[in-house]
Amino acid sequence: MAILILSFITSYNQPTLGVDNPLPVLLNHGEVYIQIKNEPINKLRTKIGVGIWNSIFLGISYGGGNLVGYGDIEWEEQPALDFRIRLFEAGGIESVIGFNNEPIENYIGKGVFCVVGYRMYLGGLRLLLSGGGNYNTTENGADLFANLAMNINGPHTFHVEYILGANDVEKNRLHIGYRIQSGALGVQMDLKDILSGDLGRQIQIFYRENF
Repeated sequence: MAILILSFITSYNQPTLGVDNPLPVLLNHGEVYIQIKNEPINKLRTKIGVGIWNSIFLGISYGGGNLVGYGDIEWEEQPALDFRIRLFEAGGIESVIGFNNEPIENYIGKGVFCVVGYRMYLGGLRLLLSGGGNYNTTENGADLFANLAMNINGPHTFHVEYILGANDVEKNRLHIGYRIQSGALGVQMDLKDILSGDLGRQIQIFYRENF
């Protein structure tokens, strides 16, 4: 009950991620981001990111499968990198380029990417429309993705996310998510591949703080 009450008086922190896609938003200088994500394939991933000079995001993540349950834990071979640099920000338009080799579920990773977004304000609504392209250097394949993030009154954000999946067997993936934040703490609940007939459920817990 307390977190619900606080959620209506908290300030708004712009999300840097949709469900799986990067958004053209970076952390402020000295801001720290800690995320724990439980993917639908019973895989847990932890990420720590930091904002540098208001124009660079540097994140490191690591995870494994079967952390809860019987049997051996399937740790990843090495940590993954999420690195972004701001290209430009003018008016309501902003863009970043970056590199991300996080192995998300069974999808081909983003690799090198560029994303451009446009921000709009409609009364109590904040809308961020973004789209981008990426090229995976390992698989030698390009892909496209897009996002809509709609914030209501500060703590409540709804996500709609699309991934073309040009290099994957499963194409045209559509995800939706709901994010609530109270102070530095937040939770996001996602439904993945909602058009596939095999609905995936994902939860993300995050903490953001300026130091």
